[in-house]
Amino acid sequence: MMKVLFSALVLLQPLAAPALADFVIPPANLFRDPKFVAEFVGSYGILSDVEPRVSADEQAVLAEIRELFEQSKFDAAEQRLTAFIREVRQPSDPEKEPGEVSPSMIFVLGNLYFQANRPDEARRAFLEAIRRFPRFRRAHANLGYLHISRNQPAEALPMLQKAVELGESSARAFGLIGYCHLLGKHPVAAENAYRQACLLDAESRDWNLGLAQALMAQEKNAEAASLIGTLIQRNPNDRQLWLQQTNALLAQEKKDDAIVNLETMRLKGIADEANLNLLGNLYIDRSQPQLALLAYLAGMERSQMVNVPRTLRSARILVDYGYPEKADALLRGLRNKAGEALAEADRKPLLLAEVRVAQSMKDTGRTSTLLDELKSLAPADGDVLLETARHHDAMARAAQDDAKREEHLNEARTHYQLALRNDNVAYPANLSLGQMLVRERRYGEALPHLRNALNLRKSESLEQYVSRVQRAADRLDDKAG
Repeated sequence: MMKVLFSALVLLQPLAAPALADFVIPPANLFRDPKFVAEFVGSYGILSDVEPRVSADEQAVLAEIRELFEQSKFDAAEQRLTAFIREVRQPSDPEKEPGEVSPSMIFVLGNLYFQANRPDEARRAFLEAIRRFPRFRRAHANLGYLHISRNQPAEALPMLQKAVELGESSARAFGLIGYCHLLGKHPVAAENAYRQACLLDAESRDWNLGLAQALMAQEKNAEAASLIGTLIQRNPNDRQLWLQQTNALLAQEKKDDAIVNLETMRLKGIADEANLNLLGNLYIDRSQPQLALLAYLAGMERSQMVNVPRTLRSARILVDYGYPEKADALLRGLRNKAGEALAEADRKPLLLAEVRVAQSMKDTGRTSTLLDELKSLAPADGDVLLETARHHDAMARAAQDDAKREEHLNEARTHYQLALRNDNVAYPANLSLGQMLVRERRYGEALPHLRNALNLRKSESLEQYVSRVQRAADRLDDKAG
C-alpha cells in the first residue's frame, strides 16, 4: 500500500505541467521577435477583398511611417499618423471639407499603440477598424495577438479563428489557436491546430512543444516523449523540454528513464530544487536512500532560500521508508542552510520533524529535549501534544520499573486526551489512545476512542480492529460476570 501511495506522491511533486491546463507552457514572447514586429507594423500592402483600400495621400503617409519604423522611430511614426488623421478629420485649411480616413489607417494606428505598450488604445483602434470593415483580416489577427499578450485566450480565440476564416494561414495564427484550445481544455482541437502550425513551421520549438502538451493531455505520452526527444536534440540545454519529457516518462511509469533525465539536468546545471527533490523521491522509490539524500541535499544547495516545507516532506518520506538516519542528515543540512534566517513559522514544523526522526531512531534523550523546546514554543498545539503523548507511550513500553511505567502511561493518557480535542489531530490521538488502552487490556475504555477514530476516517482494517476489540471486551465482561 505504501508503495502505491508513494507512486502517487511522486507524480504529484511540482515539475512542469503534469496535465492539461494545470500549467500550459506559453509560446515565447513573439512580440519581442524582430521578425514578428516587422511583419506586425511594417507591411501595409492591400490584401484583395479582406483589407480596405487606401487613398494616394494615405499611401504616401504609410510609406513615411514605414521608413520611420525601420529606423525604430515609433513615437515619430505615431505622431505623423495621428497628425494626418487629425488633419483629414479637421482640416486646417477652411476651404477643405472634413473627410474620413481609411480603416487601414486606424489599423496601423492600433499597431503603433500596441508597439508602444498601450493595449487599451490598441484594442479600441482594432475594434474600430473591424467595425468599419468587418472583413479586415489582419485587424482580427492582430487583435487576437493583443489578447494573447494580455493572457486573455478566451477573447483571443474567436479573433484568430475569424482571421483564419478570412484567409490567414500563418504558423503563428494556427499555433496560437492551438495554445488557446490547450488552455481551454480542448486537447484534440489543440493537437489539430498545432499540427497545422508545425506543418507550416516544422522547426518551431513552441509549436512542437505545444503539440507535445496536447498529446500528453490525451495520454498519448509515448508519442509526446518521442516528439520532445527530437526537440531536445536541437535544444540540449532547454530546461522546459527536459521537464516536459520527464513528465511524459513518469506518466508511463518509466521512472528509471525519468531519473536519467533528472540526473542529466543536474549534470547540465539546469535542475532546480523542486527537480532534485523529485529525483530524491524517485531514488527512494528505487530503495536507494543514499542517492536520495544526495539529491535532496543538492536541491537544498541549489536554492537561494531553502524550501522548508518541501524539505520536511522529503524527510518524512525517508522516515516512512525506514531511513531515519538519512532523514536526520537532511534535517541537519536544512538547519545549516537556513541558519539564523530560519523563519519563526518554520521552527515548529522543523522541531516536529526532528522529534519524529529521533523517535524512529529510538533516541529518547534527544526526543525529550526536542519536546521540551516544542512545549515552550507551542504548549497547546495539537501536534506537540500528540508527539508528547506518543513519547510517553513509548517510554512506558520500554520501562522496566512499574512505577515509572505507570507514570509514563498517565502522562501519555493526559496528553492524548488533550490532543484529541484538536480537530487537526483528533483522528491519530483517538486511535493512539485506543491502541494504548488495548495494550493495557482496558478494552471497554479503548472502544469509544477507537470508534471516534473510525467515525473520523473510515477504514476497513480499522473497522475489523474495532470488532476484535469489542469481542475481547465482551469476553472480559463474561468472565467478570
